[in-house]
Amino acid sequence: MLEFKKLSWEDRDLYAKYYAASPVHYAEYSFFCLWAWRHAYPIEYAIDSRNDLIWLRSAGPLPGIFGPVGNWQHKLIDWDKAISHFEKGSIIYDVPGDLQHILSRHEGLRFTKDRDQHEYIYRVRDLIALKGKAFAQKRNRVRAFLDGYEWDYYTLTPEFFDEVMDFQERWRVHRDATMTEDEAASLYDEDLAIQEALKNWDSFKFSGGIIKVDEKIIAYTIAQELDANNIDVCFEKAFGEYAGSYQAINYMFLKNSAANYEFANREEDMGEPGLREAKMSYNPVMMLEKYQMEIL
Repeated sequence: MLEFKKLSWEDRDLYAKYYAASPVHYAEYSFFCLWAWRHAYPIEYAIDSRNDLIWLRSAGPLPGIFGPVGNWQHKLIDWDKAISHFEKGSIIYDVPGDLQHILSRHEGLRFTKDRDQHEYIYRVRDLIALKGKAFAQKRNRVRAFLDGYEWDYYTLTPEFFDEVMDFQERWRVHRDATMTEDEAASLYDEDLAIQEALKNWDSFKFSGGIIKVDEKIIAYTIAQELDANNIDVCFEKAFGEYAGSYQAINYMFLKNSAANYEFANREEDMGEPGLREAKMSYNPVMMLEKYQMEIL
């Protein structure tokens, strides 16, 4: 019987070992993502010591089991026993694509691909070079910004944190007129997650960048290292009235602060049409697939 308990800050190092052992490092399962969004999506975890895995359970508005986290390619894992922890009819959410291929050989399981939760992966060197027809529009947008404004780019360091939160307040107020009540609540939760990033900057492998026009931040990025080859773009904001600002902060951050990584993870689109269109327009080289797994 699995014993779930509330995820705490003291669990960070323990969880990090399981996450590091995972064959693929999904942004959603990083400790920072779990911790930063805990106000909106409280997380509990349980250790399956027999199989050396961690299972997650959300106690938020979308309750359910997630995971597992750990080396799910290990040949000694007894998946029949691991799955027996859950009752028939249970649904395990956001099962990694590679794990789905392993578990699809087992009877009594049904999988449904969850496109809204797929994570977008891009080759960093492509988003820096912006070469060829596929990136022509992005290249033109970046050039329009670089040539159209008197701007300054800075690496995001603690001296700018107050200015970032000031920007975030201005950005959210700017959006208030067109937001629904649910969208406003979601942005409030995001504010809390951003504050967690800044408050715990030295506890994770964070990096970031800001663009200033007229001495005020008009765009910023906060990212975290998932592993030596992958960086997760956690937050990216810009004032859209500055033409090309979103494309410019993406380009400048990767060029100045992330060129040593092979891939950039820009997370999922949550099924939002505008967000999906924007993420697809950057030409992802792969998607980290996720599935819902029903125990029959």
